[in-house]
Amino acid sequence: CKSPILMACMVCAGVLWFAGDLQTNGHVPLAGTALTNCKAFGVWVRIVLGVCTLSALIAMRAYGLFRVFRNNQPFRGWGLFAPYAAYCACMAVYGVVSQVVAPRLTIQYVSALDICYYHAGFKASLFAVIWATWLIVAFLSWRIRNIKSSFNEARESLLACSAVFAVLIFTTIMHYTSPKFALSQRLRIVTTSFDHLATNVFWWSIMGAPLANCLVRRQRYLDYWVGKLREDGLQRMYDVSSGCNSAKQSSVYQRNSMFANEYRKLRPDRLDASPMDAGYPNFDPVYGAKVGPDAYPGFPDAYPTQQHAYPPVALAELPAPTKKKKKKKQVDLW
Repeated sequence: CKSPILMACMVCAGVLWFAGDLQTNGHVPLAGTALTNCKAFGVWVRIVLGVCTLSALIAMRAYGLFRVFRNNQPFRGWGLFAPYAAYCACMAVYGVVSQVVAPRLTIQYVSALDICYYHAGFKASLFAVIWATWLIVAFLSWRIRNIKSSFNEARESLLACSAVFAVLIFTTIMHYTSPKFALSQRLRIVTTSFDHLATNVFWWSIMGAPLANCLVRRQRYLDYWVGKLREDGLQRMYDVSSGCNSAKQSSVYQRNSMFANEYRKLRPDRLDASPMDAGYPNFDPVYGAKVGPDAYPGFPDAYPTQQHAYPPVALAELPAPTKKKKKKKQVDLW
């Protein structure tokens, strides 16, 4: 439900955005390097592949949830990817036009200051594109605020959108009220820090809790998630019952396999105990039957909650199954 592929692509877009910020905001020396190509890094890397791609991926993820829970349409197909493809095509055209137009009208390298300078009109167009994209994200997040609780991210979306819009307001006001922004290293550092603080707030608000729970208490979080799906009536759609059984069977197999391996060391005369036999619940790989808590020497907690009414029985003591001989039918010749 967290769309891990989309979230991974967002990380890549955030890295490109950060690389473009380092060059555009003058955090690294540009003179004598390829970084003096302000259009390549300031437009393509920072804006097109960084800011706009990240914003478009966030919008596509919100649109996908909107399609599933509002329009009853699948999270796949051209209906999902066509708006994203159209947006990317528009941004590609925007990048090509910026590349063709003269640097004095878009962005150019100022050798005296060793920075890239954005023209006022070009800067306004960039802010317009980013604001429009995030208004779409906010609108879609508002429309999916009451979807099923299993997939509801209203609080996370509110936190992320609040952080992003706060940074956008701050950056927009600062760019138009501080003409000497390009000369102030402190303002450039603050801008870069706020940009990527907002990006990380969005990403970690969505992925932080699932990642932490999967690392620390995976099974308990899986049970919690399955319970949420059942409450929302989605158990059939996501095959909750079979997934739960397979998870429990796997944990039982791992636990009993550990006991089988340890018992091979304690009982070398019973090397025929197989981990495959231990994969069945309540089947002991050594005795072949349900056993009580005293059956494992040195393992008193092997079965702390199970009570068994009969003692352990070795496989060799069990009576061998007898085969019934088939009687030959006598044919009456008369």
